[in-house]
Amino acid sequence: MRIVVLRAKGGSGGSTVSLSLAKHFAYKGKKVLLVDSDVISTISSVFGLRGLGLIQLVKEGQPPEKAVVNMSLRNGSLTVLKIFSDGVPVEYERIDLVKNIEDVSEAYLGLLKKGNFDVTIVDTLPATTPLEPIVGWESSTYRKHVNEKTKYIMVSEPVKPSIEASIRYYGILKEKEHITSGIDVAVLNKVDTRVLSYNEIFSTLLEFMERIDSHVGVVLAYQPELSKTLEDFENMKVPVQIMELAHYLERPPLTKKVVIPQKGDLLKKVVFQNVNVLLKTRSIGGAEDTIRLLANMVREYYKESSLFLFSATSTMSTPNIINFKTIYSFLSERSKAKSLDDAIRLAKRLAIEISDEVKKYKFEKNIIVFYLSNDIEPIVAQCDLFLLSKSFWNELLVQLTFTLENTSVIVVCNPQRANCHPLEELVDMTLEVSPDQEGLNYLVEFSKV
Repeated sequence: MRIVVLRAKGGSGGSTVSLSLAKHFAYKGKKVLLVDSDVISTISSVFGLRGLGLIQLVKEGQPPEKAVVNMSLRNGSLTVLKIFSDGVPVEYERIDLVKNIEDVSEAYLGLLKKGNFDVTIVDTLPATTPLEPIVGWESSTYRKHVNEKTKYIMVSEPVKPSIEASIRYYGILKEKEHITSGIDVAVLNKVDTRVLSYNEIFSTLLEFMERIDSHVGVVLAYQPELSKTLEDFENMKVPVQIMELAHYLERPPLTKKVVIPQKGDLLKKVVFQNVNVLLKTRSIGGAEDTIRLLANMVREYYKESSLFLFSATSTMSTPNIINFKTIYSFLSERSKAKSLDDAIRLAKRLAIEISDEVKKYKFEKNIIVFYLSNDIEPIVAQCDLFLLSKSFWNELLVQLTFTLENTSVIVVCNPQRANCHPLEELVDMTLEVSPDQEGLNYLVEFSKV
């Protein structure tokens, strides 16, 4: 899949959208190529790529790999390619590209073939078209590698001048037949949800979508802290709306979809990313309501999916929840453990049994819930409880993460009944959930995503 991020002017946040998308796909286990073809090279600077870009390196006969940085993210990977050179005027870059186009194309094609990427994201110059040599060269070279339909994202700030500029930009692209079937996703970025009402945001987004022939519209809230962490890619938080945007790029909806920040967005991270989550609850009812909500949510986005529940104390007769049968044999063994090594062996065995059970269903997305943590941990006399808990869950989570694809794991812990601290060091996200008058209240205590 090739995704091109467009914007009519600089400063709209296109590079941030590109970075967030790349991190999300890589975190899901995809091999991602992020092509930085913006002359400012914001993305390249985030990864320490400075100096010469691909065009100038090829011109000078240097290895094109100097314009590339690779990194692993969970089960996926991210490769960043720098096109422009620092300090070289864009006019010179165009001239040098045209003179050396065969060699530059060969270098790029070699990277594509070697990387065998699942997703390629191209961050472009503002208001550019395929008539721009650098844009046209990249596009035509990519089609030699894989001739597939490109997905387009148009990013605009929510103010009228920026939106109108984006609409005019789209009109030019359509008039010249560079785009024939509309923009896949319309993004209003840097929206101040404290100032604008829901109706104002909604109506503005719908009009923007209509004017650029888009089926998916996304609102990204203004987050001043995001620009501060932009240089720290490892700790950069991906907005939930970006995750939902990515979902619709992979599965184009049959009807128009609008993605606006909502209260339940925290749980969407569990659905859209492969994360391990600690769900802390002081109310049994609150935890069960959350589990049911997640089961409905995963079925909403992945039609052939369900939530798997592993519990010693609860079964839920909900169509979207599958109760594990392996729990009974495991419970009879957990009390027989005599050492820490026995507990770790039990975790390995349990992970194998669960993986085998989950794979039978061949679901695209799996959510596995352990409820409650202290009712599942092995019982070992004269063993440090913190070390026992941490070792058991670490082994179980690691085994499940590497044996199951597109899987999120949730461990429910009640702080009044068990020590939740060992788990806090092992998960990607810790949520505290409690019921209130309006339903359920979620608090993020910790999050890597």
